[in-house]
Amino acid sequence: MALSERELGIVQLGIDALTRTIAELGLTLVIEQDFSGLAALLESRGSFVNPSYDPRKSRLGWRDFWVHLLDPSGRSVGCSAEKVIETEDILDDLATGRIFYEGGYAAQGGPARIDVIPVSQRIGGLLSHSGSTWVDPARRGQGLAMLMTRLSRALSFRNHGVVANTGFVRESLYRTPVPVESYGYTHVEKCLDGFWPPQGTPEILYLCWITDREFVASVEALPHHPRHPVPLAPAAREPARAAAPALAAARA
Repeated sequence: MALSERELGIVQLGIDALTRTIAELGLTLVIEQDFSGLAALLESRGSFVNPSYDPRKSRLGWRDFWVHLLDPSGRSVGCSAEKVIETEDILDDLATGRIFYEGGYAAQGGPARIDVIPVSQRIGGLLSHSGSTWVDPARRGQGLAMLMTRLSRALSFRNHGVVANTGFVRESLYRTPVPVESYGYTHVEKCLDGFWPPQGTPEILYLCWITDREFVASVEALPHHPRHPVPLAPAAREPARAAAPALAAARA
């Protein structure tokens, strides 16, 4: 069942609050759709380029975008990507590699399928999928990963009516507060323990997900986040115009 008008209103409150908080940190937020720019940014920083968001390897459409944060000098300090997919079961997309590559692993000279580990429920339908989250080391500790990932999925829930948001994290992140505290996922379960073609080595991956209504509840909880609380309304002393999101023009 689609979100109600009241629930969509809460999602919009979250979008306004997150964009306002980013602006208060002195950063410019740009919503980008040129994924070649994302790949170039990550490569220049020595970070893993997730093939899901690499236009050289994966098909990306009009509903897909990435969040780009710039400091006052125009330097990139953060990014996080979002794509919308429709699938019967996201674990089948992991097994075949369709979530990463157009044509799956086989189109890249890899296997037709890899073994995956079942999770407690089937995750399918119209989904948004998050990844390629990166924050400049000098800006870590300010909650930027939390702000970007929650904002990108809020936009997908509002604009495209997805039923859940998903993502994958490695074992090294699973053992930290990041999947739940920073990324805000309500479910994190192991889905792979073996060879992973995008990396070319064995890996342990966890599938993370949050449903649309769980996300609404997470927005309502933003003011109570343990490390980076985000008020859902501007302080009374602020001018009314401060409530408007500070978004830079999107770049096609």
